[in-house]
Amino acid sequence: MPAAGIAQARPGGSPMVLAGGVRGGHDFENDAWSSGAQLSIPIFQRFELRPSGDWYFGDETPFRWQLNADGAIRFGPGGTFYGGGGAAFARIRDSSDVKFGYNLFVGIVPARQGAKLRPFIEGRWTWVNDVSPFRLVAGFDKTF
Repeated sequence: MPAAGIAQARPGGSPMVLAGGVRGGHDFENDAWSSGAQLSIPIFQRFELRPSGDWYFGDETPFRWQLNADGAIRFGPGGTFYGGGGAAFARIRDSSDVKFGYNLFVGIVPARQGAKLRPFIEGRWTWVNDVSPFRLVAGFDKTF
């Protein structure tokens, strides 16, 4: 008889699977674009860790890069909606210092439950070094 794995569905929720993908975004406050990657690591039925990193493009943005240690809670049918927050570590462009801050975000995954490729779009706020830009981020995760 096969052993139960991490991808096995949990009662009342979506399957718990590891996923990773790419994303791109736009910082509306500083008119800067970003490109990055993220992982989704399931911990509990509707809670997952979301480590990610982004590289910023443009001369107006105060950040060069940003690493995030976030957690997300999925809700709605099949975990379609999510929200969360966590720590942000950003390299400040002018000083080359790495500063600590935090993130808040909300998003939607318009994919069917159990889909291998999951597009997403999220609104993300980051507070680092007295700066709090809003970014709209879109991308996709692929389950492993």
